[in-house]
Amino acid sequence: SIFDCDEYAVYSNKVLEVAPGVRTEVVKSSLQCKKGGEFKTALNTDIFLAVWAKIIADGRFMMHDWTVKVDPDAVFFPSRLRTILAAYSENVNGTYINNCPKGMHGPLEVFSRN
Repeated sequence: SIFDCDEYAVYSNKVLEVAPGVRTEVVKSSLQCKKGGEFKTALNTDIFLAVWAKIIADGRFMMHDWTVKVDPDAVFFPSRLRTILAAYSENVNGTYINNCPKGMHGPLEVFSRN
């Protein structure tokens, strides 16, 4: 789970205690979106932009080599990802680890600091 990462944050449109001592960070979004497209998935670009705006404004990502976006219903093992990331290096324009052949479409996305 994300709680095994070096640092973690959980985002919502209001402050919630998701576990003892773990509170959400507030983003400016209703977190509501329609479904559609080829795969009838959430059309949530605006939500992601609001969350990334908060992440960038906080600046905490700059203290780490990689930032991982994990959907709440995803099964995630940070120790496995650390092993995989050892084979990657960051380029000048940043590195995006694609876990889906359709591009940015998945419960787990990995971005380098740049």
